[in-house]
Amino acid sequence: MSKIEIKNLYAEYADKDGKFQALKDVSFSVRAGEFVSVIGSSGCGNSTLLGVLQGIISPSSGSAFIDGRPVTGPGTNRAAVFQHYSLFPWMTVRKNIAFGIKQAKKSLPRNARYAAAQVFLTRVGLSGSEHKYPFQLSGGMQQRAAIARALAMDTDILLMDEPFGAIDAKNRSNMQKLLLSLWEGDGPSKKKTVVFVTHDIDEAIFLSDRIIMLSNSPGQIAAEFDVYFPRPRIHSTIRETGEYINLRNKLMTLFYDENTGVAAAEEYTI
Repeated sequence: MSKIEIKNLYAEYADKDGKFQALKDVSFSVRAGEFVSVIGSSGCGNSTLLGVLQGIISPSSGSAFIDGRPVTGPGTNRAAVFQHYSLFPWMTVRKNIAFGIKQAKKSLPRNARYAAAQVFLTRVGLSGSEHKYPFQLSGGMQQRAAIARALAMDTDILLMDEPFGAIDAKNRSNMQKLLLSLWEGDGPSKKKTVVFVTHDIDEAIFLSDRIIMLSNSPGQIAAEFDVYFPRPRIHSTIRETGEYINLRNKLMTLFYDENTGVAAAEEYTI
């Protein structure tokens, strides 16, 4: 059984011109422990897709399933990182992270939650900022705190919407490595399942087992690419290979093609 399954998903919004269709007939599945990236141009519906999986957006039609059960609302089996930092402004950074842990592990004692929060603050490079409030942090630091909260929840599933977009290049690389180390776990049975939205093609190749390209609005699956590079991956090693260059070129061609759609992408699907 797939960990995540999307079946014939449609999503529409009402706007001043009537209705805007964000997603059209999207179907795919994600295996337990798989790292899948979703890429596409702005407005292709990738954030809507994550919202459906998180349970905060209801599709117009179609279904989303986790562990064979329909998604009807948020759940403690998944943690999300959004493009916006979504920290509680009245809580310190450590309390923000401890709050996330409490939602996922209600029986965990308070001191254990705070200890776990401190561990993840250190891992994202925010040790010393635990008693600060979000407004006292830069945008990149706030996003690292939001990432720490999601990772500290230790859920089966991570839903991540451009989580590293506001972070400088050095810390972005560190966050990618941290995410992979936590995703890989101690063995195959402990791997997390990740659905990761990004506009960065190199990031998608470096992180993913599989990449799904959404077409221009309305979002449909234009192509899927398996990423076969062995792990652990080193940027400087794989990016010089012919396989990397070939995959990157295919993704870049689709990404920048104004007419990208299902038919246009068929020749690139592997």
